Amino acid sequence: MVSVKRMLSVCTAGGAVAAIVLGGVAGPQAHASGDDREKRSAEVLRELVPSPDGPGCAAAVGTRGSVVWEAGRGKADLSTGRAITSKTVFDMASNSKQFTADAVLLLAGRHQLALDEPLSDFLDDPPAWTRDVTLGDLMRHTSGIPDYQDLLEAKGVELTDPAGQKEAIEAILASRPEGPPGKRFSYSNSNYVLLAQVVEKVTGKPFPAFLQQEFFTPLRLRMTLSPAVDVPGKAKSYEEKDGAFTLDSSPWKQYGDGSVQTTPGELVRWADNYRTGRIGGTALLTAVTRGAVDVGDVLRQRGVEKGRYGAGILLLPDKGLVHRGDWEGFHSTFKVSPDRNTAVTVACNADSPDNFRAAGQLMDIWSR
Repeated sequence: MVSVKRMLSVCTAGGAVAAIVLGGVAGPQAHASGDDREKRSAEVLRELVPSPDGPGCAAAVGTRGSVVWEAGRGKADLSTGRAITSKTVFDMASNSKQFTADAVLLLAGRHQLALDEPLSDFLDDPPAWTRDVTLGDLMRHTSGIPDYQDLLEAKGVELTDPAGQKEAIEAILASRPEGPPGKRFSYSNSNYVLLAQVVEKVTGKPFPAFLQQEFFTPLRLRMTLSPAVDVPGKAKSYEEKDGAFTLDSSPWKQYGDGSVQTTPGELVRWADNYRTGRIGGTALLTAVTRGAVDVGDVLRQRGVEKGRYGAGILLLPDKGLVHRGDWEGFHSTFKVSPDRNTAVTVACNADSPDNFRAAGQLMDIWSR
């Protein structure tokens, strides 16, 4: 959920990584004799989390909707010694944006809104500048609207102070775009907080309830949109300084830009919707990448030369999909292969700059 300005399972008692081969709802998958993908994947996780005694990461790989490998290493809770396993829940942060974007596309497919409509049409008392910002601008981060995190902090609201959706939207509407809308990619969490507000305005339903009804329940996904809540099985979030770890949490309760709580395994199961279009059909799948905009050098530090931002997801030159999530001490990478058959998620509960690379390594192992 953090802005680009600031960034864009099972463990044995001895701490060794143990992988589970699962079949999700489709049943177990058998691998050919001599298949070393599980062993190689475990090595990727060991390299990512050298010590099993500190915070760590969980990872999962899905093939056509079934989880084929997942594992965890490290501690979900340092105070109790609870290990990270395949059932450990993480805040997926900005990897939640794809659900917000798809909710908007779902409503567009039902002709309840259109991406070229101005934001002002969905606000009770709209500032004049909102007439020039379209829903498509919000979805693709071309609105020019400043990030609400920066706006709140400029008002003296710290990450340790209470702040919710109302406070974020008030700060956003009291600001104005930093450049002409529709001209340039500029990642801002404000865009997706506003899109969640649009969904609530159109449907008359709380945004978390809409996601549950339209996505999570139909796909039998063990997910919830719950900002600033310790859901059952959730890892604690940590910050590292001089080799010591302290809890890193915020009472902020914004949504739309983040706050989906789930496991890596459930997120790779969700990824199969990019192949099947079970929710939204081919119209939604086409709309996910239609009109995607160049993000410039945003991804270069991650080893990706180019990318285009579509509906809450980045489209890579090879047609693969990717997104990162960073909020509190939670960091995640979500990837979908160009043919949409394979998906990878790596999620960590402390800063792990290599989780993006680890996700790429796992994709290489399982998509070939």
